[in-house]
Amino acid sequence: MYRYFEYKDSQACWDELNEYFFNHQVDIEANGGFRKGPQLLMYNVICRIRRAYVDPEFDFGNNFGYRSAKWNGLLRNYLDMNYVDLIKSEVVTRENKKQTAYNVSMQFDNSHGHGKNCLLSLTFTRRDTDPYPILCFTLRSSEITKRLLLDLLMVQRIGEYVYGKDKHFSIEMFVINMYQHAESFTMYDSYKKLEDIDEGLNSVWCQEIYKLRKKFLETPPLEISYKMHQRCARQLQRDKDGIPWSGDYSMLSKNLQIFNNINFPNDCITPAQRRKYKNKMKKEGKLDINIISPL
Repeated sequence: MYRYFEYKDSQACWDELNEYFFNHQVDIEANGGFRKGPQLLMYNVICRIRRAYVDPEFDFGNNFGYRSAKWNGLLRNYLDMNYVDLIKSEVVTRENKKQTAYNVSMQFDNSHGHGKNCLLSLTFTRRDTDPYPILCFTLRSSEITKRLLLDLLMVQRIGEYVYGKDKHFSIEMFVINMYQHAESFTMYDSYKKLEDIDEGLNSVWCQEIYKLRKKFLETPPLEISYKMHQRCARQLQRDKDGIPWSGDYSMLSKNLQIFNNINFPNDCITPAQRRKYKNKMKKEGKLDINIISPL
């Protein structure tokens, strides 16, 4: 059984999928989904995203406690930029020839092993029936609250790198195994209050999430046994200024890039040399220190 959804953009896809899972356990299970411990799963999910767009002001740090290492680790694990450059060259050649139909595919790297091959492939495609390019994104598995939006942002950045920052392109995403994790979803409350998205269906899944949120909000983190639960509590519990106990670390999506537009010297080749050169430029005030990229 396949499930099909359509959204106006990447941000709406993330918002609405999370809220659908929260509210519709019965519908998910009636259509081939499954509740397994702290996870609610859907299989073979197809999402048509009409525009690749993540809110530039979305704060992964404030909402989930992410640091720049999370973004850089994602890129280093899944992207070989030399390979991406080859793909870009082929796509640009086809675009320059005004080809109205093509398919150019790339496989995601998994260089560190711990990525578990969650991201499989990305195909750049044009169809005679569609005025805009489409990025067909295939995933083995996706945790939709903490991870999916970051993955969609990476796909957006790849598309911008290949087609240009101001170009319109859409995403067609196929996820073999998509799931919401109850503990992780409690942190969605920092973004939108759960009561504001609750459709009143009062499923067992809803009740479990409210119970967990209450625990994470009211229990001192050091009194919580599991480290993952401690992280949720530190993110949900905030001081009088709204700063989470995990710390005041902003990580806006607009600052997350796959490369810095730097003209490196000819002898500046290795990643270590480029990081050293980039740090030198930052100290001299010649580089935007807010931009986060692995190079």
